[in-house]
Amino acid sequence: MLSVPATYDEPKGIFLLEAMACGVPLVQPKRGAFPEIIEKTGSGLLVEPDDPQALAEGILAIHRHPALAEETGKERVQKVREHYSAARMADAHSRCTRA
Repeated sequence: MLSVPATYDEPKGIFLLEAMACGVPLVQPKRGAFPEIIEKTGSGLLVEPDDPQALAEGILAIHRHPALAEETGKERVQKVREHYSAARMADAHSRCTRA
């Protein structure tokens, strides 16, 4: 399980993609790029930012339900490849520069 409870609006969240590509469950605050990444891939838990209790509850939820974390791990790998592969990002960049 990975959680990096940033206290600022992280603009990229590349480390989330790296974790998801390895099937690692996530618990992240709702800020910066985290909501978009987690919602687009359907993986991980979002918690209220700057709320240690919410963060602890999210981490415990993953800990208490290892089958859920394992089951969604395979989904994470597929979704990160589907939405954030190098080929997909290069294609999106190419479309933007042609416009």
